Amino acid sequence: MVRIDMGSLTPRERLYNGLVFACLSWVLVMPGGPKLLVLCLAAMGVWSAKDLRTDMGWVLERPELRIMVQGFAVFLGVGFFLGLWYDYKPGYYEAFIPFLLVPLMLHGVLKARLQPVVLWMGAATAAVLAGAAASYESLVLLSGRAMGAMSHPIIFGDLSVVLACIALFGLLYFEQAKNQLWMRVYLSFGAAMGVWGSLLSGSKGGWLSIIMVLLVFVWRVTAGHPVIWRFLGVVLISVLVAKGVWLAPEDLVRGRLEGVWGKAHLWFETGQVTDWSVSIRLELWSYALQLFAERPILGWSGEGALTLLAEHLKPFNVPTGIAPVFENDLLHYAAVSGLVGVLSVLALYGGVFVGFWRFQKLGAKTFAYALLGMLLVALYFEFGLSVNTLGRNAFRYFFCAMSTMLLGLILLATKDNKGSAWN
Repeated sequence: MVRIDMGSLTPRERLYNGLVFACLSWVLVMPGGPKLLVLCLAAMGVWSAKDLRTDMGWVLERPELRIMVQGFAVFLGVGFFLGLWYDYKPGYYEAFIPFLLVPLMLHGVLKARLQPVVLWMGAATAAVLAGAAASYESLVLLSGRAMGAMSHPIIFGDLSVVLACIALFGLLYFEQAKNQLWMRVYLSFGAAMGVWGSLLSGSKGGWLSIIMVLLVFVWRVTAGHPVIWRFLGVVLISVLVAKGVWLAPEDLVRGRLEGVWGKAHLWFETGQVTDWSVSIRLELWSYALQLFAERPILGWSGEGALTLLAEHLKPFNVPTGIAPVFENDLLHYAAVSGLVGVLSVLALYGGVFVGFWRFQKLGAKTFAYALLGMLLVALYFEFGLSVNTLGRNAFRYFFCAMSTMLLGLILLATKDNKGSAWN
């Protein structure tokens, strides 16, 4: 267990920090990990509910946070409107639970006075455990694509990338790590294990994010250096990624990369679905655009669009286990809820991104958390190009928990005790 320096924290605050560290560390290898993290943060907020109204009134004075709230409000408002419009069953509204719990989670983070070490070392530990679990599944049990405790390897692989990203940012910005070699080594190891776990998941959609994250890391590390050094940094990262691809089992990485262009080209030429990764997605996206063109404002409803999709896929003899969904966030919302739904997703991501962008302009205290928040949105948007990210519980819960923790750390770093009930 990593020793967490709590400084002048009270016993209750120490307990809160320890619980968050534990929940974050096991997020991908414990069943329901992302949901457990959200519930932990929310329960901390409930425990101190007497100060909730005062604290939320204080934080809402921040214009950056109001932008985020507006994005959330549009997404939730449209979601509930569509639920009533299409008379969805009560289970539909479960998807909005983590978004509704954000005020309680933020209150919990503030009351805990969450420490930066919990974020940086907790994410690194989660990445190490994810990489270890993936290695055991794929290399020892020979069970194929690793998925940890998640319901699908894509979820496991994509969230492993996010954890690797956080570990890398900790290596750059965690002040305590700059003075302790073992922390720097551990954060580096966590980043490597997160990337390794993603490779063993066989999730091609997340591999583009690996490259993006590593390039951002190199760009920050080499800031202020001559162009030649920045170029060499990019080359070094490219070589390391290529080495990782070479070391991974062929059927999980190289085999899944080979023929991607050929399968895509064949679909464009003939419309044939020849695999259940590339050409099937092109077929799904094409049909989503067709449905959107027919009903562009409010779409077909979830039941209507997915029923039509299931019928459309029958001639392709789709194997059992491949769900009839559109595997793209924007196209899914376009088919199911039309332009109104698409705009709600853009409002959600746009509000969070702009809010963090404005926070990172406040100075060094907020820069790392805000930049990481912006990158979190970018990663989720990229994940959503090849999978229904907002349609899966683990993705939703993790996004809400992580963005709330980052926001709380920003507020804690810039707080003015005169205006808040917590200190």
